[in-house]
Amino acid sequence: MSKSRKSVLSLFALVMLTSAALTACSSNNNNGGSASPSASSSQASPDSTAQASGSTATDNGEPVTIQVAYYADEKARETFGQIIDKFMEANKNVTVENVGTDWGTHYTNLKVDLAAGQGPTVYLLDGPYIAQYASEGAIENLTDRLKDVKLDDYFGFEAIKNANNEYFAVPQAIQVNALYYNKEMFDAANVAYPTADWTTDDVYEAAQKLTNADAKQYGIGLANHFRYGWYTTIRQFGGDILDESRTKSTFASDPKVKEAMVYMKKFWDEGLTPSLVAQEGEITPNHGTWFPRSIVAMFYDNFARRLSNDQEGINYDVALMPKGVGGVNYSALVANSWVLNAHAKDAEKEAGWKFIEYFLSDEAQQLNATLSEGITAKKSTAEAALSQHQGNPENIKVFLDSMQYASNVGDNPLWEEWIGAIDPIFTEYLSGKITIDQLLEQGDKAAQAVLDKLK
Repeated sequence: MSKSRKSVLSLFALVMLTSAALTACSSNNNNGGSASPSASSSQASPDSTAQASGSTATDNGEPVTIQVAYYADEKARETFGQIIDKFMEANKNVTVENVGTDWGTHYTNLKVDLAAGQGPTVYLLDGPYIAQYASEGAIENLTDRLKDVKLDDYFGFEAIKNANNEYFAVPQAIQVNALYYNKEMFDAANVAYPTADWTTDDVYEAAQKLTNADAKQYGIGLANHFRYGWYTTIRQFGGDILDESRTKSTFASDPKVKEAMVYMKKFWDEGLTPSLVAQEGEITPNHGTWFPRSIVAMFYDNFARRLSNDQEGINYDVALMPKGVGGVNYSALVANSWVLNAHAKDAEKEAGWKFIEYFLSDEAQQLNATLSEGITAKKSTAEAALSQHQGNPENIKVFLDSMQYASNVGDNPLWEEWIGAIDPIFTEYLSGKITIDQLLEQGDKAAQAVLDKLK
């Protein structure tokens, strides 16, 4: 086996290690649209480059077939199918093989196909995987292709840009976190609803009032999980586990890490959140299953989680992620993104890029906005879609407000590996098996051991 194939296999061997971390990024919910595409939407686009490339037929070009692979539920696949069909109508020489599957199947197929030197021309990746795939040479550098696209018109580009200001992907849909809260449980406990001024201390005090041990009701479902628990808490307190270059651990050297973890452990020590044993298989990895059943009154989760809440018919709303005392607002951002297979033939790459470029157009973005599993990338389209939203959550625009505080989740080429290395240490700490100082020491060593591989 060649060295390159071994590296690709090594890359994908990590894919399932933290699959629970990003499961909610997949479109595994019902398709509840909040905006309808305009019949005349293709007539005027602020981004003339993307619009022209997407809607100008290339009848004189040589016939080319490309494969577009993505993860989505069955209803969402219908919308992706419409986008693909409209692209082919505008580009008569391009035939698109539409490969829509669930999240797990999508990544399993990629593992097999890319290891064999094949794979789809264009495919969807969760944001934290982009650096990994780029480092393996699996995906095309799109920086030059994007030079005429107004990146500021779209969400997500800043989060997926690497340290060299390069882009290997184009955002499809954005996931950001918010504080979900059950209004009926707050009313029953006579607790005021969360506001944009809430801090982590406010969350703690509210959790105390909302917890009822006899009724097995908890103030918050604070997950033993990087995105919905420990990493978010550290970032709320103004700290981080990695430095800005994402090559050095700051686990032990950043005092905010210790401050955040002392704060977080109080919720377990005081019974304000379900125990780690109870959380297994509930909050992690099936995020948020207790919130729709009114077992927890609050929960940190992303845009897509509202779909399961709606299905249960609970009375809920959302608020900005609270900031740590003396810290900052932080909302974990994951950009589900299109990438271009670096090993595709030149003609296929050109056709694949045309598809990605078309996806940035108003016509495609308005169709994409009808999917409810993420916020569509184009800012104006996303704002228009959410302004038409009716029903719960009433404050759905909180997700757009969160964008100014949103940042990635420590993405780097070894993202899955460093998350996987330190995750068990947090479990040991939160379960009381090791002290805070042992957590910092062991976590720092485990993280740096992985990061040293980047050298």
